[in-house]
Amino acid sequence: MSVPAAWPSSPAKLTLEAWSQGCMIGALIIMIGITLANMRRGVMLHKLILIELLLAMPNGFFTFFDPPTWGWYLSSTVIFLIISWNLHNVIAWMKNKPFLSKRNNAIYIGSIILVQPYWVLEIYANFTYFNTPNTHLFSSTRPLEAVCRDPWWIFTAINLFWNIKYRYEFKPLEIIRISPRFGLLLLSMSLSIIFIIADLLSVTPVIPIGVINPFWKFAFIFKCFTDTIVLDDFKTALDKLSRNASVFYLLTEIHVVTIPSLSAVTWKSMGFNLQSSPGATSDFHRFGTIAGTERACERASREWRPGSDELELEFVRKHSAGRSMHAQSEIWRMTEAIG
Repeated sequence: MSVPAAWPSSPAKLTLEAWSQGCMIGALIIMIGITLANMRRGVMLHKLILIELLLAMPNGFFTFFDPPTWGWYLSSTVIFLIISWNLHNVIAWMKNKPFLSKRNNAIYIGSIILVQPYWVLEIYANFTYFNTPNTHLFSSTRPLEAVCRDPWWIFTAINLFWNIKYRYEFKPLEIIRISPRFGLLLLSMSLSIIFIIADLLSVTPVIPIGVINPFWKFAFIFKCFTDTIVLDDFKTALDKLSRNASVFYLLTEIHVVTIPSLSAVTWKSMGFNLQSSPGATSDFHRFGTIAGTERACERASREWRPGSDELELEFVRKHSAGRSMHAQSEIWRMTEAIG
């Protein structure tokens, strides 16, 4: 028989638990759809992300049952949930792997393996807490849950922020401007860590809410969001973002300094005023298509005045109307990267 103290019998606790479970299941369903829509065939990382989401779903339905079925179902599905948590750490390692040395990679994945005995104990403690009168073991092991689950994720987040700032030299607002998707990823990471801290405090006297609380669910939701928003490893995503940044500034800034062979290519020095040329501005901002880019460059070429550097005129002519296969392929590469 399930322990009465473990059952959220009060209307307030039952409502909170049901609401948080519904939130988690709804988020997981949406993320599964996003993953299926964006995953590529044959990519192991994408498959693992999908499995991670599917494994977590069964645990979100135990509120529908009454004791003793409630306790048995909860303790059974928590096995899949714990596998999902550990799989998330493996996914985080795979995404972080290109930034780590061989030795650090071994420490990362090795430490994940070393904490597995705790999870075996946690599964047993969970069963005894929700299905027997013995509540002492789970009350002792539950505060250690975050310690054995989240340090790798926190390290991954810190390492990603460090690489963004020092290796790729992106500022926070700059990366959000170039790629709102990556900005959303960083926000999800930050929120997940906030809820991890809240979950840790909730199983201590600091926030005496009890062992059943919504914070771990919200932390898990935002951790899964980071996996779903960017399916590839972080280095691949940041390398692409870095290329996109060059194209972004090439096509949208008043002056462009991202092409090494044309270190002083500027729209301003060509006498081309975007603000005073509404038609040109409209074409210029339609850089999402080859035609839009070509029309903007053609208009810039027509409005170019003598006195500018010949290299600048050559640059404009090169990108107008696809006059050479090289120019056309370059325009396609830029617009494809931006998209």
